[in-house]
Amino acid sequence: MSKIIYEPHPVTPERKKELREQGYTIIDAQFDPDPKPAKPELTEEEKAAAEEAKKQAAAKAAAKAAEKAAKKTEKK
Repeated sequence: MSKIIYEPHPVTPERKKELREQGYTIIDAQFDPDPKPAKPELTEEEKAAAEEAKKQAAAKAAAKAAEKAAKKTEKK
């Protein structure tokens, strides 16, 4: 017996392929008998992009802090 997943339609071909490879039968979310708040699962590509964005934000914050510390030192 296949697993059923309720997904908002239209489902992208990439997402459809991913779900079918996991053994799911895809049904439009509007027919979900027990609807849950939408919390989309991220693909590996999206997870990697989010992780990269976090790293870039951390690097930017560190550079800004270093610049601020340098300016503070110059004032003395």
